[in-house]
Amino acid sequence: MSLGAKIINCGIKLSGIKKKYLLPEDEFLNEIKKMNKNRGFYLPKDKKAFYKEHEVMGNKCLIVQSSEKLSQRAILYFFGGGMILGPDKGDVSVILKLMKKTGCDVWFPMYPLCTKSSIMDSFEMVYECYRQMIDLYGGGNVSTCGFSSGGALAIGIATYNNTRKNKLPMPRHIVAVSPGEVPWKDEEKAAMKKNNRKDMMVDYSFMEKVEKLERHGRNDVPDYMIHISKGDLSGVDNIHFVYSKDEVLYGAKQCFIDACKKYNVKYSVRERAGMFHCYAMLPYFKEAKEDFEEIAQILSE
Repeated sequence: MSLGAKIINCGIKLSGIKKKYLLPEDEFLNEIKKMNKNRGFYLPKDKKAFYKEHEVMGNKCLIVQSSEKLSQRAILYFFGGGMILGPDKGDVSVILKLMKKTGCDVWFPMYPLCTKSSIMDSFEMVYECYRQMIDLYGGGNVSTCGFSSGGALAIGIATYNNTRKNKLPMPRHIVAVSPGEVPWKDEEKAAMKKNNRKDMMVDYSFMEKVEKLERHGRNDVPDYMIHISKGDLSGVDNIHFVYSKDEVLYGAKQCFIDACKKYNVKYSVRERAGMFHCYAMLPYFKEAKEDFEEIAQILSE
């Protein structure tokens, strides 16, 4: 493990972030509310790219391009945060790197969080983003990419598409970094619990809290929106997974692989031991830089 990875791992452990998941629900949500005060939509003022503020179903979306002219292809990029935590300014720097390395425009939607609405609203908004991008860039020219809950949405676009009467073309690529999902099989739950002590950022207890939050009082939320690996992946060409072998969500890997096999989807898995949750989306140390480069390479093809 590189020195940079060791330093960040140590910082995460010292932050005590994992302990927040053990708080009672009301206290936990109060902590999330405090954190969200400094998060959300951010329109950069620098000249590193051409930035646009766009609105989709009443929600803001940041579009990052190399110039005013559209690129031939684009990436629909989703932030993580368990469907309850918004993005911070650091996400924009990652998007900028991704845009430059792939040559693709990047759309970054501020999808509705499950602190105020159900995950059905999140799916509807991001799917409308995807539809607008298909209109602009054409079928086969839009990829999806996300980390944690955003990784779930990157896959979820395809499963949601398969429930629609008038389906859109499937994403060119799907890159899912530690995709989130509520476990639904005993084996999956056991695998997540097994990694709980090793995961320095996320606690398994959140997997037991998040379904209620995602439903947000609704009883009509489709299973595939909660348990992402249950979704219909028919027609998907490829999915690329990135995991730390020592994170709780690594326990869902086999369910996603089984889903890919069921629907004849090509897949690849990049995994590393000793890394923190979604490490590849913090490309500032050796291991993360290498795997971020691989992600960019996939999305540029």
